[in-house]
Amino acid sequence: MRRVARGRGGQRRQEAWCVGSSAPIDSGALSAVSHDKLRITLAAGLPGPQPGYEPLAVFHFGKDTVHAETPGIVSTGIDPIVQDELYECWWYGGAVEHRKSGNVRIAECDDFAMVVMQVADTEPEGFREATRTLYDELLAAVRGTRHTHIVRFWNYFSNINLGEGDAEKYRQFSVGRAEAFEARGMTDEVVPAATGIGSARDSDFTVIALASKHDFHNVENPRQVSAYHYPRDYGPRSPKFSRAGCVSIDGQQLLLISGTASIIGHESMHAGNVELQCEETLANLRKLSEALADVGHVDADAIIDTASVVRVYIRDPKDLQYVRARVETFLGGRSDLVAYLHADICRRELQIEIDAAKFAGPR
Repeated sequence: MRRVARGRGGQRRQEAWCVGSSAPIDSGALSAVSHDKLRITLAAGLPGPQPGYEPLAVFHFGKDTVHAETPGIVSTGIDPIVQDELYECWWYGGAVEHRKSGNVRIAECDDFAMVVMQVADTEPEGFREATRTLYDELLAAVRGTRHTHIVRFWNYFSNINLGEGDAEKYRQFSVGRAEAFEARGMTDEVVPAATGIGSARDSDFTVIALASKHDFHNVENPRQVSAYHYPRDYGPRSPKFSRAGCVSIDGQQLLLISGTASIIGHESMHAGNVELQCEETLANLRKLSEALADVGHVDADAIIDTASVVRVYIRDPKDLQYVRARVETFLGGRSDLVAYLHADICRRELQIEIDAAKFAGPR
């Protein structure tokens, strides 16, 4: 892999940067979904170089954070249930520039920018301001790239359900995020896809943004009230994200599905029953696939399948066996592109959440 850096006088120079490990994984342990310009791999160890591709971002799941300062690698603070660690790597078929802007790390290529900021986590009473401050700096960094359309956010922090009523940490996060969006003129009509998940252990507050020069077409789920239209019951400010969306790149579609759970309308369904929550979550994913198919002009059956990159967040690891069996049936078979992760969900009565990404061609 190569890192594009700036030399004296602003000249670009290429320097080798190989992400490797003391025990390289074998090719059989690496699962991948590809597009001419984008490739995503998932493996239990750091992948070696991918011919023709540069690393845009590497999402690290696991307790080992020794790679936190390595360009492109983001330690999420979320742990896998089965493996000790997992690496989900987003590769780009072209040059990628890695740089820092203040506290923000940026990886930028011709079609995308992956923008990351991590700060020490705080207690619920200070989390609104911490969120506002982080998002203000991150959004300013995005504006400093060539990519004006934010298409995806991933938000990870610990103790997401700590606090009661409006003082709950997730609700305070939603207020801070909404204030930052408004300060930047981001209206509900343009909010991107997103996931907001709690680490099951102490961790940093991590936000990853994916931006693009290409338009983002957001999609809502007809079975659900748009999150940004939730009633006051869910906090002083409604969550600001779209249910899904797509980006068109050279005739292919990057399909992005937000964290999806057992919610109908705006209400959580089947509290305390992970089996029924799993079924409702999968039903929501089916409906989102249909909506995405219409916008992205792709086959609905091909949006979430064994070639999709899927993250399954499970509150209680003992539910893994049932959830994995149902997810594999839903996908149409066993997939090595699914990460089963131990995490807390933004509503304390919810046991499971699923998000996904997929590259798809036209119908």
